[in-house]
This record gives sequence, C-alpha cells and structure tokens, in this order.
Amino acid sequence: MGRVSKKWLEITVSRVPGFKKPKEELEQYITPSDVVADLVWSAFMAGEIEGRVVHDLGCGTGRIALASSMLRPKYVVCSDVDEDVLGIASKVLMEGSPTLYDLVLADLRSAPPFRSSDCVVLMNPPFGVKSRGADIDFLKTALTTCDTVYSIHKLSEGFYEVVREVARSLNSRYEVLKVIKFPLRASLSKHRKKVVLIDSVIVKVTRNIKDSLT
Repeated sequence: MGRVSKKWLEITVSRVPGFKKPKEELEQYITPSDVVADLVWSAFMAGEIEGRVVHDLGCGTGRIALASSMLRPKYVVCSDVDEDVLGIASKVLMEGSPTLYDLVLADLRSAPPFRSSDCVVLMNPPFGVKSRGADIDFLKTALTTCDTVYSIHKLSEGFYEVVREVARSLNSRYEVLKVIKFPLRASLSKHRKKVVLIDSVIVKVTRNIKDSLT
C-alpha cells in the first residue's frame, strides 16, 4: 500500500459518480470525497479496517465502500434500499475494488437484527430531515451489526443527548472525531442555492465487547 494516503483516497473517491435521479424521500446526497477520506482514514489509522469486514450501510453509489476496499479489508458489504443506486455501486466496485465485496438490497431502518464478527460499520446515513429519525435508526442497526461504528450526522439541537442515550441503551460509548461543514449541493429542481453548508459531525461509537458476546 505504498501509494495509499488520505489524499489519494480523496482523489479516487472523487471519480465515483453521483445519483442520476436522487430520491428526495431517501435523502440521497453525495458524500464529498474529502469527508469520505476523513471518515475512512480515521478508521484505518485506528487499525479497524485492515483484515476486517467493512459494512457501508446506506452505501448509495459506493463511495465509502470503494475507499474502504483500498485499505485491505477482509471483505466489504455495500447495503442500500435503492436498487437503482446499487446498480451504480456494483459497477464502481467491480471496476475499482481490489478486494472482495457484496451488495445487499435491504431497508436498513427495519432490517431484523443481525451480527457480523470482526467488523466495522462506516456510513453516512440519511440526516433525518425528510424522514424523521432515519439517522438514529441507522445508528441502532449499525450497533446491532458491529461493535464499532463510524458515522456522519447532522448537528441539530439535542443531537448529543440523543446519541448518548442510544449509546447507553446499547451499552456503548461515543466520541466526536471531527466537526465539519457538510456541503449539500443542489440536486433537485426546487433547490435555489448551489450549495448549503450543514453543521455536521463524524462520531465513533464503540460497543462494550463483553456485552456484545452475551
């Protein structure tokens, strides 16, 4: 992995296409390449990607999944409720992933609990603006899947209290890795501004290992 760096990941991800026809109800928006690199590189430097299974929940066109695949994971799982975008992600991973991967069509807000061993979730869930509570539902699903989760969330009033309660209820702890300005770029005809900067945060949530084995 001599040439792999955070900047190289950012450049690689920038070539991944966006949504052809974004679905407003699913809050489909592009995760900027620098934000993807921040998220994935944080997990990699913590030793939580190489040799492990990486789950990208709500993977969209596969930006996080592709970046993760560059860092020698054991396997990458790219899951989304939208069959159309999974088709794009399939092409992206087929052409660019140097590791094994799978694509899963699933509604991650109502998916039955499942566990994966020796894994990590890296995700940018819906912000929960059009579909209230979607971001927290994704976080709960992530914590029933793996013991470690890296996730991007919109900073709203009471967010920290909510995520603290979710972590407590699942015997987990959370930490803020970075506060960012997330650029939401115009993608629908009704949008009047080319870009809106959203106060957001990258968090890491870790489940108590003893609890996860019971």
